[in-house]
Amino acid sequence: MKALGRITAPLLAAPLAAAAAATLAAGPAAAATTTVRAGTATGAPYSGNWQVSTVGPLEFSVVFLGVTVTGTCDGAELRGTVESTGAGALTSGSLGACETSNGLSSPPTDLGELPADSGRVAHDPVPGGRDGTLTIDGDLTFTLEGEFLGRVRTCHYGFRTGGEDGLSFDVYNRDNPNRPLPGVDDAQGEATGITLVKKPGSDFFCPSDGTGGGTAVARGETTPGSGVFDQKLYLTE
Repeated sequence: MKALGRITAPLLAAPLAAAAAATLAAGPAAAATTTVRAGTATGAPYSGNWQVSTVGPLEFSVVFLGVTVTGTCDGAELRGTVESTGAGALTSGSLGACETSNGLSSPPTDLGELPADSGRVAHDPVPGGRDGTLTIDGDLTFTLEGEFLGRVRTCHYGFRTGGEDGLSFDVYNRDNPNRPLPGVDDAQGEATGITLVKKPGSDFFCPSDGTGGGTAVARGETTPGSGVFDQKLYLTE
């Protein structure tokens, strides 16, 4: 299995961070706040260490010579800190082994040179759907290598959501009946429309742009600094 050349930002996740969101109401417009809480909608605001980890494989597909190439990564894990009403910071991360149906691969890899902060979450509920959104900004890229068509190819991909570089996820609280993993009692994020974009420096024969998605859960620490992520989280305004 070939080594992963470079990953410059998280694959599927980012810190739960507070952000302001505009809401419409009768009369003058009012600013709505976003608060990360411990446990439930009435729990204390949570500040401290956090962990975001994917559940099941990350899946994606790209097109090569008119043929769809599928791929999976074993998962991703991110750790950092978050203020209940402020931005979060990434401190470490890892990506599981990846493999595609045309022979591209990478081993489990630690993420390096993570940005100090790159995401924001907003309480933005949709009836019958999500409780909020999570957005990761920036030029997020990863690299796969493998031998096909008689030589080793190196392929660089970036992520884009809604025409902008970066990722955007729907966030679901642990008691939301519409959460993507109904049997999992945790705050969850889901992305189903991520665009993978082939980046400059890729071999000419690397598969072209495609789509990807995945689901993750987020937890904090009951005991600050313990490294045990057993505190359930909840998103409110």
